[in-house]
Amino acid sequence: MKKAVVCLLGVVCMLLPPAVLAQSRAEEVVAALSAQMRALEGYEIGFEVAMGEYRGTGSYFVSGDSYYLVMGDNEVFADGSTRFEVSNSRREIIVGETDAASRSLLDNPVRAFDFLDSEYASSLLWVRDGATAVLLTPAAGSGAPTGNITLVVATASLRPQSIVYDFDGGQVTVRILRFGPFAGPLRTFDRAAYPDYEWIDFR
Repeated sequence: MKKAVVCLLGVVCMLLPPAVLAQSRAEEVVAALSAQMRALEGYEIGFEVAMGEYRGTGSYFVSGDSYYLVMGDNEVFADGSTRFEVSNSRREIIVGETDAASRSLLDNPVRAFDFLDSEYASSLLWVRDGATAVLLTPAAGSGAPTGNITLVVATASLRPQSIVYDFDGGQVTVRILRFGPFAGPLRTFDRAAYPDYEWIDFR
């Protein structure tokens, strides 16, 4: 009986259009990646950003709904509700609310790899050289803050390798240089550490 079921499933898969199989594989990759990231109590990522002629490197650390991000002379602290963006060159601190809906690694790293809802449709772009690329397209009426997102992961481990965001015809490419668990403690915002910085509050 078991052998007959396996054979039947094999026949069904052969009859399915390639596009359906590709979509199924893309959804599997996205679901597995999201589950893997959610299972981590904390993690850290080193990255490189390319946007037009700009190139920069940085890193961020996530613990629960909180994170600390540093890139160049900028630091960002967020505790799940409030975001503190520190510019050490301008000696100013911008305070605002965390955009919990954002999937941008630079705006809300906590949800950078969380696509398990109806806001994005996933499709398989390619599989080659040990990597898998998935295109995430905002669903109509979803209100997703970015355009298409291209996600590349290692096929075997599902570790993220790069992510590309489309913004109004432009692109921001983030290449993952380092990925690993983070046990903490997480650096949190301390107003006393920036005594003479200008304070700009948008809350």
